[in-house]
Amino acid sequence: MDAMGWQIGAVLFGVSALIIAIYIGRLLNETTKVVGKVYKIVDYNERHIHETIENVAAISKNTEEITDLVGKVAGIAKIFKFIKR
Repeated sequence: MDAMGWQIGAVLFGVSALIIAIYIGRLLNETTKVVGKVYKIVDYNERHIHETIENVAAISKNTEEITDLVGKVAGIAKIFKFIKR
Protein backbone atom coordinates (compact mmCIF):
# COMPACT_ATOMS: atom_id res chain seq x y z
CA MET A 1 0.00 0.00 0.00
CA ASP A 2 2.84 2.41 0.81
CA ALA A 3 4.55 1.67 -2.50
CA MET A 4 1.37 2.48 -4.41
CA GLY A 5 1.00 5.89 -2.72
CA TRP A 6 4.63 6.73 -3.51
CA GLN A 7 4.13 5.75 -7.16
CA ILE A 8 0.99 7.88 -7.47
CA GLY A 9 2.90 10.83 -5.97
CA ALA A 10 5.77 10.33 -8.42
CA VAL A 11 3.35 10.18 -11.38
CA LEU A 12 1.58 13.34 -10.22
CA PHE A 13 4.93 15.08 -9.78
CA GLY A 14 6.04 14.01 -13.25
CA VAL A 15 2.78 15.16 -14.86
CA SER A 16 2.97 18.53 -13.11
CA ALA A 17 6.60 18.94 -14.20
CA LEU A 18 5.56 18.14 -17.79
CA ILE A 19 2.74 20.70 -17.67
CA ILE A 20 5.09 23.36 -16.30
CA ALA A 21 7.67 22.56 -19.00
CA ILE A 22 5.03 22.91 -21.73
CA TYR A 23 3.86 26.21 -20.25
CA ILE A 24 7.42 27.57 -20.11
CA GLY A 25 8.02 26.46 -23.70
CA ARG A 26 4.89 28.25 -24.93
CA LEU A 27 5.85 31.32 -22.91
CA LEU A 28 9.31 31.43 -24.51
CA ASN A 29 7.78 30.94 -27.96
CA GLU A 30 5.38 33.87 -27.48
CA THR A 31 8.21 36.01 -26.09
CA THR A 32 10.31 35.28 -29.17
CA LYS A 33 7.41 36.33 -31.41
CA VAL A 34 6.92 39.58 -29.49
CA VAL A 35 10.62 40.44 -29.63
CA GLY A 36 10.63 39.75 -33.37
CA LYS A 37 7.70 42.13 -33.87
CA VAL A 38 9.43 44.80 -31.80
CA TYR A 39 12.57 44.50 -33.94
CA LYS A 40 10.46 44.89 -37.11
CA ILE A 41 8.72 47.98 -35.72
CA VAL A 42 12.00 49.57 -34.63
CA ASP A 43 13.65 48.81 -37.98
CA TYR A 44 10.69 50.25 -39.89
CA ASN A 45 10.54 53.43 -37.77
CA GLU A 46 14.26 53.90 -37.14
CA ARG A 47 14.42 57.16 -39.10
CA HIS A 48 11.42 58.58 -37.24
CA ILE A 49 12.89 57.56 -33.90
CA HIS A 50 16.17 59.39 -34.68
CA GLU A 51 14.25 62.48 -35.82
CA THR A 52 12.21 62.45 -32.61
CA ILE A 53 15.35 62.20 -30.47
CA GLU A 54 16.92 65.13 -32.34
CA ASN A 55 13.73 67.17 -31.95
CA VAL A 56 13.63 66.49 -28.22
CA ALA A 57 17.23 67.69 -27.95
CA ALA A 58 16.36 70.88 -29.86
CA ILE A 59 13.28 71.46 -27.70
CA SER A 60 15.39 71.05 -24.55
CA LYS A 61 17.91 73.57 -25.85
CA ASN A 62 15.14 76.07 -26.73
CA THR A 63 13.54 75.59 -23.32
CA GLU A 64 16.86 76.35 -21.64
CA GLU A 65 17.28 79.51 -23.73
CA ILE A 66 13.75 80.66 -22.90
CA THR A 67 14.31 80.02 -19.21
CA ASP A 68 17.50 82.08 -19.26
CA LEU A 69 15.71 84.91 -21.09
CA VAL A 70 12.85 84.90 -18.57
CA GLY A 71 15.39 85.09 -15.73
CA LYS A 72 17.05 88.12 -17.34
CA VAL A 73 13.69 89.83 -17.89
CA ALA A 74 12.73 89.18 -14.28
CA GLY A 75 16.03 90.72 -13.14
CA ILE A 76 15.40 93.82 -15.26
CA ALA A 77 11.85 94.08 -13.90
CA LYS A 78 13.23 94.08 -10.35
CA ILE A 79 15.56 96.94 -11.24
CA PHE A 80 12.68 99.00 -12.66
CA LYS A 81 10.58 98.37 -9.54
CA PHE A 82 13.45 99.66 -7.42
CA ILE A 83 13.79 102.80 -9.58
CA LYS A 84 10.01 103.39 -9.59
CA ARG A 85 9.88 103.65 -5.79
